[in-house]
Amino acid sequence: MGNNESRTQLLTRNIFVFGLATIISQLITFILTPIYTRYFNPQEFGIYSLITMAISIICPLGMVGTSDALFRLYFDKDDLLYRKELISTGLKLVIYVTSSVLIIFFIFRKPITIRYLGNIKYLDYIILGIFIIFFGNITTITNSIIRMENNRKKIVQITLIQSVVTLLFNLLFIVVMHKDMRFILITNIINLIILFFITSEYGRKYSNFSDFRINKNISKEIVKYGLPLTPVFIGYWILSAGDKLILNYIYDTSAVGLYAVGMKLASTMSLFQAIFGRGWQFFSFSTMRDNDASRAYGKIFDLVVFAGVSIVTVLLFYGDFIFKVLFSKIYYEAWTISPVLCLGPVIMILWWIAGIGISIKKKTYLSTIGIFLAAVTNIILNFLFIPKYYLMGAAIATLISYIVMLVFAILFIRPLFNVDFNEKRIIITLAILFSSYTIKYRFLENKLLLSTIFLLIYIAIYCIFNLDLIKEIFIKLKIYYNRWRFNK
Repeated sequence: MGNNESRTQLLTRNIFVFGLATIISQLITFILTPIYTRYFNPQEFGIYSLITMAISIICPLGMVGTSDALFRLYFDKDDLLYRKELISTGLKLVIYVTSSVLIIFFIFRKPITIRYLGNIKYLDYIILGIFIIFFGNITTITNSIIRMENNRKKIVQITLIQSVVTLLFNLLFIVVMHKDMRFILITNIINLIILFFITSEYGRKYSNFSDFRINKNISKEIVKYGLPLTPVFIGYWILSAGDKLILNYIYDTSAVGLYAVGMKLASTMSLFQAIFGRGWQFFSFSTMRDNDASRAYGKIFDLVVFAGVSIVTVLLFYGDFIFKVLFSKIYYEAWTISPVLCLGPVIMILWWIAGIGISIKKKTYLSTIGIFLAAVTNIILNFLFIPKYYLMGAAIATLISYIVMLVFAILFIRPLFNVDFNEKRIIITLAILFSSYTIKYRFLENKLLLSTIFLLIYIAIYCIFNLDLIKEIFIKLKIYYNRWRFNK
């Protein structure tokens, strides 16, 4: 762990620092979304959403799981020469594979534009997407090096720079110059180029491009670990984008635009997921050999259930009011799907924890099976539910898919490495949460006072069911406070 940090300090500090960076980044996105909804109609928002979905699926094809493989293999040997060769090989591999994939897309860019976006006038979106994918994949590796070294200060600096650039260029292009949504993609490219130059010092530190050949032995290790994860990323993409694609197929891009805005409130929970993920990856690999790792991971699992459900409950009871304040009236109906979609990121975190045995035992094929089982469920349910329930059908189908994935992890992956959490408490908590959805949707829409009262009641119930966790947190906080006072 280094620097004499305890496990709790390591996870807490990582989550705080990486969380701060993620909050800053997501806050900019949250600020810009109301601006977008006032300058662009649902159809334009839908086209932009389709492009970002395409980027999110093509990027993993070029990465072939290299980033995750490097992060896992980095901790196998505490040897600088090995780590340099490992990262150098990984970076070359990503550049070669990504370039090959993008050349194919560039050659067929016109038919892809017509088929996917419906009109050749959107060709520029495809070309801009190609640039985003190329620079995005390279900077994913160079940025990963900073996280492998757990350089918290550098990560915050990078995030601040990117956030300022994103905000300023979006305001310039959209508000001042009244440009279309292509310029949001151009802003992304500018950001990635800046990130590339900032992180390139880490790339140079670990890379050797005097020889363009790839170390065969290390590349085999990377591919063995990472390649099975490529279908996983495709499965993740289906989970995150399948609903929008099927909405577009059954309805139109306006439906996609409404759904995309509905997801923006749910992005609050994606923020929760991103914050945890940044701290969890380093923590889980650096503590996996501890004797009591099983119970430690179990406590984290229980804590995520408590914190996640509490945040979701707040968003549920105030979701309608948030939409009225932040977004244009034409997007208001999308508020109903936000509380449902909010649960997805929480379940994804629980999947990471319950399924930690995949990474520890290097059984990545199980992740492929679990994700694809959820993805197939997602596709089938979306086609069944969307024609009947419209946006809510897509949201429910996606939620059920996440639940299927978590159940798979608990039943089939958890035996690889037992994560000792409280099953009974989870079942009771989910039952209580379901009742809160029923009450809000049926009786409390646009009733602020009653929504607040019921919110406080439900939060109190969750606290009662998690008194042991709350007590433990306060005890640890008291210990850290006393240490701080003593050291001061």
